[in-house]
Amino acid sequence: SDKNPDLNIGRTESFSDFIKTMHMAMNNDDISFYKIPENRLDIIDYLEIYSGDDDNSDGRFDETTEIKKIAGKIADHLDKNLPEGVSYTISGFPMMNVKLVYYVVLGQTQSLFLSLLVVGLIVALLFQQIKAGPLALIPMSIAVIINFGIMGWLQINLDMATSVIAAITVGIGVDDTIHFLNSFRQNRARGLDIDESINRTLAVSGKAILFTSFALILGFSVLITSNFLPVSLFGILTASTMINTTIGALLILPSVIKATGINLDRPQSDSWVSRHLDIDKLLGMKQDD
Repeated sequence: SDKNPDLNIGRTESFSDFIKTMHMAMNNDDISFYKIPENRLDIIDYLEIYSGDDDNSDGRFDETTEIKKIAGKIADHLDKNLPEGVSYTISGFPMMNVKLVYYVVLGQTQSLFLSLLVVGLIVALLFQQIKAGPLALIPMSIAVIINFGIMGWLQINLDMATSVIAAITVGIGVDDTIHFLNSFRQNRARGLDIDESINRTLAVSGKAILFTSFALILGFSVLITSNFLPVSLFGILTASTMINTTIGALLILPSVIKATGINLDRPQSDSWVSRHLDIDKLLGMKQDD
């Protein structure tokens, strides 16, 4: 226009343009099919493809596992029928989705094992005992397993939002575990036996763990009210994971300690680790008489 000489609109597209384009694409890009389909069901199918949701599995939208099978069959056919020296590449958005899912699962697996390894090493250093590391990982590992079980039961996909929950579980759950183990070791140092130490730890530290976990559960539960589905699922899974880590710290962990009779007493040594990694001082929980 004269008032806005720099304003230039190249073209506009409407809802019908998308339907026409998809209709033409589904018919080998024949320009004669660049029109609105006469069959209403065809339009519904195109909308399902565009939204990425095809519940009736009519063959126009497949999940990544099916896409991989189809790509494998295509590759086998090309390997057998193409002339020697001719190469090929199977590409397109379906193959991009397959790669995306692969990297999400791979990243989830790597981050989970790395988180468990680092947490186990840190706990072992804090308590100055190797066996404290695997002991601390028991409740968190169970919480992660339950978390994936819930995802499978509710048919929640492993995507960008849900793939980070397992690693977050390890980071949050280790707080309750360290709190419980440190209080247990302090009670043992006072001369109490295993049963008395567990009861005392549950009576004192158990309350603190319950209150802090309850606050975190309520905090993450706020996300459930979101209208954005990935955020809502993240809130559901994180809140349920917090419940599982709390149960693990207050029920499973004491049971393992009781069953194994593990000794977490402070080693009597004057090593650098003993002098510089005093867990009581690090946690600020040492009690003065």
